Amino acid sequence: MYIKYDPSVIRGFADELYRRADTIVIVNAAIFGLVGALLGGVVKGAGVAIIAALVAGGIGYYLGLQKAFLLKLQAQTALCQVKIEENTGKVA
Repeated sequence: MYIKYDPSVIRGFADELYRRADTIVIVNAAIFGLVGALLGGVVKGAGVAIIAALVAGGIGYYLGLQKAFLLKLQAQTALCQVKIEENTGKVA
């Protein structure tokens, strides 16, 4: 079975990676903040819960930025491969 090259599949993959990158920062910050608030509230009370939520949310935000960068880099790599195929496919 021969599968024909279809650049729209790769472009769709890259679009999906960018959508995930756009949401992962907020989701990470929210989840980390919620866990921080819960743990802080259980350990010491409401005052500590707020501080723990802010600190944990900041950590989640930072980690989300790192993951978003990797997703965007993966998308750009895939798009670069499409461009290479477009440029070299015309020569042959």
